[in-house]
Amino acid sequence: MKILLSLLLSFCISSCYVFSAVNPTQHDQEKPEINKRDEKGKKQGKWIFYGKDQPEKGFPPEGKISEGPFKNDRKNGVWILYFNDGETPKLEGTYVNNRPNGSFVKYHPNGKIKEQGTFEKRFYSDSLKRFNEEGILIYEGNYDETGQENGTVKYFHDNGNPEFVYEAKNGVPTGKATRYWPNGDVKEEIVFGEDGKVVETTGEIERENKEVEVKKPGDENVKTAPKPENVKKFKPNAYNKIFNDDKELWQEGEFKNGKLYDGRLYIYDEDGLLFKVEVYKEGKYHSDGQL
Repeated sequence: MKILLSLLLSFCISSCYVFSAVNPTQHDQEKPEINKRDEKGKKQGKWIFYGKDQPEKGFPPEGKISEGPFKNDRKNGVWILYFNDGETPKLEGTYVNNRPNGSFVKYHPNGKIKEQGTFEKRFYSDSLKRFNEEGILIYEGNYDETGQENGTVKYFHDNGNPEFVYEAKNGVPTGKATRYWPNGDVKEEIVFGEDGKVVETTGEIERENKEVEVKKPGDENVKTAPKPENVKKFKPNAYNKIFNDDKELWQEGEFKNGKLYDGRLYIYDEDGLLFKVEVYKEGKYHSDGQL
């Protein structure tokens, strides 16, 4: 009996040793390879770009700038872009042939969803929602195949109450529309013509109920456009069209005190392709525009 027990014990130990020796190898084989190029030098499969790869962007050396799959040197599939801490996701979206195409989610630095929707052929498509830094819905609309608002469009105050509600057709408001005070009272009733111009308005209507003060989240960290430096023929208090070092359009619009006041900022990816357009109003970031 003792001999039999010894043989069984030896067999179990041997089996465990063989399993532990083989299993890591299998795990390593299943682990996907990253940052690989084919024989023609084209990026293929999953890639991760770190701060050390592009130090000029100011990310931590081991922090992630972006990650996602390539096919023949072009972004294809779901990509994640990060804030400058190299850890917090800024954007998660689908790319097709190096262009945003498909569902996407943008995030605030605190991790709350900022914008959620779909890109199709470089335009917004279907439902689009925007949220403030506290996660409260501040915009909701629908877009047609040409990237124009269509149907009911709603803007909300930062307390979640409606601010402006209208019907859109081919990107312009039409028919009846209503503006609201932050407390929910009607502020103005408007009628738009087919061309989007105001046909009728009640003018501003006084509140009936108690005023509600709404503090906009993140007011202490308002985003402004970068100030152009060493630009020839630049007019600090006028309309300007500014190009970057690669002769690509960078900023255009009205400037005040040397900074973009009402206009657009064009942002390009590492391949020099237009990645997104930021809209600025009254000197502050307002929203993302159409590519």
